[in-house]
Amino acid sequence: MTWRQSATRRRSMTMRRTSIFLVAALLGVTALVGPARAQTAETDLIFAVTTDYSVSGSCAGIDVLPMWDVETALASVHSDAIARVHGGLVYVVNRLYADNIQVLDPLDGFSTVRQFSVGPGTNPKDIAFVSDTRAYVSRYETSWMLEVDPTTGAITDSIDLSVFADGDGLPEPATMAVVGDRLFVSIQRIDRDYYWLPVAPSWLAVIDTDTNTLVDVEPGTPGTQGIELTATNPYTDTLVGDDGTTLYVGESGAWNALDGGIEAIDITTLTALGFVTTESELGGNLEDFTLPSNGRAHAAVSIMSPAESFCVAFDWDTGELVETVWRPGEWSVPDVELHPGTGQLFVADRTYASPGVRVFDAATGSQLAGLLDVGLPPHDLMLLGDAVTGVEGHAAGTPAEPPACRLIAAPNPSRGEVALTLAGVAGASPSGVAGATCDVTIHDLAGRVVRELQPGATVWDGRDAHGRTVASGVYFARTNSPDVTAAARIVILR
Repeated sequence: MTWRQSATRRRSMTMRRTSIFLVAALLGVTALVGPARAQTAETDLIFAVTTDYSVSGSCAGIDVLPMWDVETALASVHSDAIARVHGGLVYVVNRLYADNIQVLDPLDGFSTVRQFSVGPGTNPKDIAFVSDTRAYVSRYETSWMLEVDPTTGAITDSIDLSVFADGDGLPEPATMAVVGDRLFVSIQRIDRDYYWLPVAPSWLAVIDTDTNTLVDVEPGTPGTQGIELTATNPYTDTLVGDDGTTLYVGESGAWNALDGGIEAIDITTLTALGFVTTESELGGNLEDFTLPSNGRAHAAVSIMSPAESFCVAFDWDTGELVETVWRPGEWSVPDVELHPGTGQLFVADRTYASPGVRVFDAATGSQLAGLLDVGLPPHDLMLLGDAVTGVEGHAAGTPAEPPACRLIAAPNPSRGEVALTLAGVAGASPSGVAGATCDVTIHDLAGRVVRELQPGATVWDGRDAHGRTVASGVYFARTNSPDVTAAARIVILR
């Protein structure tokens, strides 16, 4: 497809979704973009990894604001992949038979700025970051974890996890989380010699990132101990609670039994605190879950007979099931993602006849949008948020600098002019960009320059360099100054 054809397709999609936006407005959905929430959402995207689970993988971006515009085919990835974000860049973990990390730059049209191997046949499962130049990669087919420099792909160290292996000799390290100077690694212990069933106990391994050594959480017990989990098979992402001292991990146990749950982990005492809720309560094996919003959380769960997966809501304080939010009747809901700023729940729906992403009100369970076509069926959803606003163009091998300020665009969405204001910069004038003496360029989603504003300009009139009104869609305003680093995402409605 040519760029012109792609642009025509985007305009057509935008026109269709404008009708959705108008209906949503009549239903009161515009409350999602009130002043307090719009500021947190204006630069956010839901990044979707999509796949046919065979030979093809791709990525799509979904606006979090009504009309939930979608941009498909942002990048080609492996058919078995997940995504993480750090420093404004997207790190795609290309897993089984690909065995590499692919780095995408959202402000350069999601181009691949680097790609590096983590070892043939090692099947990477996750990447977790300590800093711009230090990250860890868990690998399913080996006991050795890697420390890498993500700016170059160089392997800088390795850590032996064989002490946690079951009888087949592998510990099956999976998802990870970094809190302070500790790295927490979920250890699944899957017995490949006995029907790939989990072997008790499962653990969270704890690694001191200053020394790259395992922390023995029970010094009085022979050997090196991790945090023993209540159930087996820690399968979901490992999430950090709002208090910064509690981790949450979904333990799926055996897939033919509802024997797991979402467990809380105290990272100050390095102890498991028990289940927040159980698979029995939720009615299925854990595939994914969200942290709570106003006491209500969500999970993607599955059952084996009949084979199907679905999304449920539960009370975070009591663990009780509240309702089934979406149950299409197939094995089709692999992932859910909460956007806290707007209170929306994004649900990946791989229904064979009509795959896509659906949007629900996280507080009530009512559907706000769907079905959003993201190209191939969605597999993994990730919030690509404010980290993007601080990314400057940078060469491969050079870590991204942290943002110096925030560039605010208002109104956003806009049907005409957009005022640009800098916040968080010493000496920045309330009147706008001129106070920080930096210039601004406007880019489209593919990274092309649409307009260079005059020095000190505080308003973009919604026109390109030739004076033509730009089409509906998503644009980025970026600063052009060595002293000021900021960007803002702008939605134009026509």
